[in-house]
Amino acid sequence: MTLQMKPAVAALILLFSTSAFASKAAGNTAAGPLLGPQTAGATLVLPNETQQLAALYARSLKEGGTVVLWAGGDAPNQMDWVKSAFEKRFPGVKLDVTVDLSKFHDLRIDRQLESGTLTPDVAILQTTFDFDKWKSRGQLLDYKPIGFYQQKPGYADPDGAYITAYNNTFVPTYASDRLPESQYPKRYADYLRPEFKDKLVLTYPQDDDAVLYVYDKIEQRYGQKYLEALAAQHPRFLRGTAAPAASVGTDAAGSVGNLTGYNTDSPHPAAFYVPKDEPFIVWNQRAAIFKVAKHPDTAKLLLSFLSSAEFQSSYGGWRSRADVGTPKGLPPLESLKNVDVHDFTRWMTNRQHVAELRAHMEKIFGPVQGESPLRDPELLQLEGLSADDIVAQPEPEGPIY
Repeated sequence: MTLQMKPAVAALILLFSTSAFASKAAGNTAAGPLLGPQTAGATLVLPNETQQLAALYARSLKEGGTVVLWAGGDAPNQMDWVKSAFEKRFPGVKLDVTVDLSKFHDLRIDRQLESGTLTPDVAILQTTFDFDKWKSRGQLLDYKPIGFYQQKPGYADPDGAYITAYNNTFVPTYASDRLPESQYPKRYADYLRPEFKDKLVLTYPQDDDAVLYVYDKIEQRYGQKYLEALAAQHPRFLRGTAAPAASVGTDAAGSVGNLTGYNTDSPHPAAFYVPKDEPFIVWNQRAAIFKVAKHPDTAKLLLSFLSSAEFQSSYGGWRSRADVGTPKGLPPLESLKNVDVHDFTRWMTNRQHVAELRAHMEKIFGPVQGESPLRDPELLQLEGLSADDIVAQPEPEGPIY
């Protein structure tokens, strides 16, 4: 059931949870520290969860107040929103986060686990199969954080080895400021029209498994001829999803469309649509604590914060909890018959099939070119960043999974 609160009730809960209650729960005395301000945009704050967060916060500070997170993504600033929300809510606690492609993070994690030199306490990655692998090897800490029992069915490991921090999605986008409304696309076939020729900016499908999944589903629906027709549109391919998403409607090349963009807050300069009867992707971004984590108490605070109603109800995408509703502008995820988060999870387990699809897409669209999107200054510039923002390591040697 979706929980909705009237503004007056929400305001009372906000006042209660962040002032008098927070002082009592967190011990605004010698008993413990005072929580920072409530997460911006939160629409559901549960007092009992705030009390539990306050207790975890006190333990985190005693531990040293630091947690190391390796998060999947393709732009160095993609987890700034989590870092900011976490550190504001828990003053004195530091979230040391490194963003890199999930397929690079997992290789490094496996090598560090083998050598006993693991750096991250927590991983939040797209590569869902890794979490089942790490659980089977006994490398994850079983922990059921705040909100564990409110996670949607299939979103969390029954033993607590991992949860879903949030759902990610890719949706078709178009340059609403560069196209007349009559030319706004509504179906994948629309991107084959003349006005999109030489004006598409896309992610290499063989370079990102979530993008590859979308192209696989499109081919299953419309055949290889669609992909060949898409290639004949002479799209500009870039590494990562952040640079293409940032380019639609803004770049000097005049890009007007992207098949795997982001659901944005504003329809300008780029807008998105949620396919009604065509395939697209929503997937669980899983999160887990490693058993050998150096900062287990702060890691537990991080997972509990991410799974709390407060954080979940502030998230602008589809959420992992069943009791926090759906953000404005998106239909309820479970009402959509053309997307299944668990289908991507199943699809990801067949690594041989994924490898074959990568080779197949390369034959159609050509090989991946360029440096990692986390280290390419030209791509970072498209995102409003610079070489000074590069923190990711060079690509790891050896084949990816």
